[in-house]
Amino acid sequence: MSSGRTLRGSCHCGRNKYTIQVPTDASETARVLFDSTASHRIPSATPLSAFLRVPLQWYHSQIFSFFPDESRASIRRVYSDPAEHNALRQFCGFCGTPLSYWSENPRSEADYIQITLRSLLIEDLRDLEELGLVPAESEQEAMHITPARAPSQEPQLIGRETTSIPWFENMILGSRLGNIRTTRGLHESRDGRIRVEYEITEWTGDNAADDDELVEASGSVATGKRKRGETDEGGDGNTA
Repeated sequence: MSSGRTLRGSCHCGRNKYTIQVPTDASETARVLFDSTASHRIPSATPLSAFLRVPLQWYHSQIFSFFPDESRASIRRVYSDPAEHNALRQFCGFCGTPLSYWSENPRSEADYIQITLRSLLIEDLRDLEELGLVPAESEQEAMHITPARAPSQEPQLIGRETTSIPWFENMILGSRLGNIRTTRGLHESRDGRIRVEYEITEWTGDNAADDDELVEASGSVATGKRKRGETDEGGDGNTA
């Protein structure tokens, strides 16, 4: 395997970390995959699962315990669905981040592992297109899916940056998802005792007429409001 690029990733809390040694001629072997089937949708708790499928020999992982009583088994958890006994899913036992999916059905897939795309560091995510691992444009059009923008520059845990991923944005350009704007941020008190992370997702509709209808509807409702105690009795406004 010729030398190439090292991709890095981790769970949210940083106890699980991994590297993927990607050779220069990787486009025929590795590939970004999107899957919306129930077998991935439900365990991932998302309508669209995204993975980077690579040979097992490229993948190297480590665990880091933050306290003496944290065992390897408690940090990297493995789940196998009874209805999917030939597959294994790995996730962090502390922060819950899904990490990987492995299956031996069909048997040829046993030599590969699928890494959850969002567990990769953001700067390495941006390089996937340059490495030739992102689906071709014709495949993107067939899926009609991709993610939202994240323009905020605020830092996140374990050195992650919340910045945009150009090839992701190109895939959603012109679709309904293209109207989604996501902003993430992090604030910490001066003494470091309080840490607040937030995420705001906004969606803007394309049809201005819908907005006009909403304004008209809200206006008609506003003109019909009354103060408590007022009644409709009597055409001349007198009350009994």
